[in-house]
Amino acid sequence: MTERITCPVFEHAFRGEPNGQTRGGQGAVLSKDRTFSYQQLEDAIELAVEHLKRLGVKPRERVAIISPSTIEYIIALFALWRQGAVACLLSMRLPEEGARACLQNISCARTIAPAEIPIPGTRTFLEVRVPGNDAGNEYAVNAPADIMFTSGSSGEPKAVAHSFGNHYFSALAANEHIAVSSGGRWLLSLPLYHVGGLGILWRTFLAGGTVVVPDSSTDLADSLRKFNITHVSLVPTQLHRLLNDPKNIGVLQKMKAILIGGSAIPDVLIRKAIDARLPIHVSYGLTEMASQVATSGRLTKENPLPRGRILKYSGARVSDEHEILVKGKTLFQGYVTTATPGVAVVIPDLDKEGWFHTGDLGCLNEDGTLTVLGRKDNMFISGGENIQPEEIERHLCHIEGIVRAVVVPVRSEEFGARPVAFVQTKEGIKLSRTQILSSLRECLPSFKLPDQIYSWPATSPQDLKADRSYFLRLIKDFSSLKVI
Repeated sequence: MTERITCPVFEHAFRGEPNGQTRGGQGAVLSKDRTFSYQQLEDAIELAVEHLKRLGVKPRERVAIISPSTIEYIIALFALWRQGAVACLLSMRLPEEGARACLQNISCARTIAPAEIPIPGTRTFLEVRVPGNDAGNEYAVNAPADIMFTSGSSGEPKAVAHSFGNHYFSALAANEHIAVSSGGRWLLSLPLYHVGGLGILWRTFLAGGTVVVPDSSTDLADSLRKFNITHVSLVPTQLHRLLNDPKNIGVLQKMKAILIGGSAIPDVLIRKAIDARLPIHVSYGLTEMASQVATSGRLTKENPLPRGRILKYSGARVSDEHEILVKGKTLFQGYVTTATPGVAVVIPDLDKEGWFHTGDLGCLNEDGTLTVLGRKDNMFISGGENIQPEEIERHLCHIEGIVRAVVVPVRSEEFGARPVAFVQTKEGIKLSRTQILSSLRECLPSFKLPDQIYSWPATSPQDLKADRSYFLRLIKDFSSLKVI
């Protein structure tokens, strides 16, 4: 018999509370000018489903959403799932040609604009249906849910296919590690085309909490204050900016959990958050595992090491080459690829034992926690020696005054490749090349010292992960760079 799960939105729309009330009045989604209870959200989804049916959307059909994160986006997403369609989530940052190529590669011929889907105001229900009696409220664990894109080691986007079970079990495990209550408010601070953003919906709705959709024109810090946020997911750049303004410390300290992930996190940033007594948790995850794989407890001065405990429903081990391998109920269904013209199929990318090779390097500690060391595919060879850019970056960020660093290779006739560094310093602080190299020599062998150190470019990408290809392009034109 196929295992089935109840969609979290519909489950909480009608779940009885100990005091005899239902969660229908509890806020499910909140924005600057609108609040949807769980009942109102379910009602809006029902209307959207009818609209999708009139448009001729069929079960298993792939339909793309390309939109900012809004309440309409959330309604469209769950309506597609209720209709049995597969939601294809694309970044708005993609140029038109890039978006068209992605859609062609996954055989997706329809796109949907959430703002065009009608949603009700505040009308009340005339009929309450109990989940479980309506098969439309339930999903087979392995039924296809969505396709989202992630950067591969080659730089080409890979289409990752998830099932409902992937997201469901990921959210269950995450909530077991970091509790979310029915009164919790999780800010939708990451885009919904990113697995971290989608995870916010699943975790919050499963707990019966409130997803807060910030206004795109509102500063992140202002949103945290205005909506009394209890939980937030941040990438290092966001945390760095928040900590740069002392007036944000108070609101961050009052939160129940601050989850940091998305890229390598500088040690100096972690130390700064700990010194500020923030409820910070460091997470390691990937799109192919539907978000979190390992997450630390709250980091403190007594326990400052960002070691993650492997979450329930996920498995992880480290190969002899120190690569992190993963499997479990949260493991994706495979990559979507065009096998024949016009026909895209899902192809698993696992070894013969069922493990997915992440391309990340790490080690398992004696207590079973995971430490992430860097990316396998960023490694390059210089004079026969392996160089991992993240290692040099980590030591650069240990130097007082440096807040961010990226190391990339340049071609060398003598050594094959040599490292160069881009560093960003705190405002008002100037460091010389001699000072930086002197500090690095204390912890790195000479072949790992950057041949050149450049100032951080004035215009750099502010994405979820450091765009190394951007810096590789920069070093092709040395005349535009400022040498430290």
